[in-house]
Amino acid sequence: MQVTKRCSSSRLADPKSRRRRPSSDPGQGEEQRSRMPKVPQHSVVWRLPNQSGLAVKQQTPEQVSDSAIVIKMLSAAVCGTDLAILSGTRPGGAEILGHEGVGVVLYAPEHSGVSKGERVIINPVHHKHPESVIGHSRDGVFRGLFWIDAADAVEGRLLVSCPKECLLGDVELALAEPLASVLYSLELLQEHCGTTSLLIRGSGTVGILAAKLWTRLTGSCAILVSQSEAHARWLGDSTCWPANVRICCSADLTNVIREGSSGPAPKAAILCCSRESATEGLRLLMDVAPEGATIDLMAGFPAEHREGRLGDVNLDAIRWNNIRGVSSSPPAAFADRSTGKTIYLVGHRGTAERHILQAIDLLTRRIISIADVPHRLLTLEQLPGAVKQMLATETRRTTKWVKAVVSFPQEDCGELNGAG
Repeated sequence: MQVTKRCSSSRLADPKSRRRRPSSDPGQGEEQRSRMPKVPQHSVVWRLPNQSGLAVKQQTPEQVSDSAIVIKMLSAAVCGTDLAILSGTRPGGAEILGHEGVGVVLYAPEHSGVSKGERVIINPVHHKHPESVIGHSRDGVFRGLFWIDAADAVEGRLLVSCPKECLLGDVELALAEPLASVLYSLELLQEHCGTTSLLIRGSGTVGILAAKLWTRLTGSCAILVSQSEAHARWLGDSTCWPANVRICCSADLTNVIREGSSGPAPKAAILCCSRESATEGLRLLMDVAPEGATIDLMAGFPAEHREGRLGDVNLDAIRWNNIRGVSSSPPAAFADRSTGKTIYLVGHRGTAERHILQAIDLLTRRIISIADVPHRLLTLEQLPGAVKQMLATETRRTTKWVKAVVSFPQEDCGELNGAG
């Protein structure tokens, strides 16, 4: 494994916090440096120079600012966004990916909102600057140790403390952030559509969680649509499903809706497929959704993309109307030029702390669990190979898991030098 002296996570902290005025007393300078935490050597998964793959390297020990929060990662999960960045279908400047993660605080300065020994969940989208996202535009959590400037963490509300009474394991908690994003989506849809049936185009982690959660929380039906018949069949056999969830491929969707015509047509829909399939997926939902249906655009679109059936509509901008549960905008009505129907579109970025805490509660009460999502547990060293398998055309359709979760070793890191 290659050793690198450069620390990409330093860009997470305010660079000014790393520059100290020279002291006229050499002894005082030594005392200041002794109080600064020194992060030991640890493993990091970096993007390769060609940006399309990953490799494990060893990060050399580094002295970090005493304004930094240092976190030992306990678990981290691969998201479809990570794969989109690596495949080139989505831009991303981070050299270290990963935004779904759980860790334990090893060092935290005063007034940082967290304490040493606490478990924390990463909430990656910055509260005040939502264009700044851990693991996308700034370096992420696919590493043994992660640190972030405390003032930035507080302003951005980037860390959510796990309730002290929570007994969930670290792997289970890795589901908290994606589950919270699903809860945000369902909240927006219920505000506009009530407890109608739900149509979902996308059969990854988000689609699976949305289908199971919607039916368990509302009692209404859900239809989960996969692109291929083979994947839909495998997904149906791979995990337990509520009785009122139907799984089908795109080609069979019209028949499945017709077979269930005794009930109301789905007036709520979620688009949560890959970026490559987003255009096809949106058109499919517009084809089958009834007049006045609402579609949540969880799938991303390039900023310049326009859907001809909707006119000059910036689909990517719709996802910026609701940010972390703070900015709120109702679904926008658009006329579908092909069918003549009025379709409402809504979207969101990030998720609020309340959604993450609600997700933890649902996981604790076993309303939903990691067992609901076909998954594979990995070490950090296994992550590059697993991601390569998820990206490769010849293997991704035969992969017998949807979610990849890294479980970090539990050995004690000991006291950080200078942490006291």
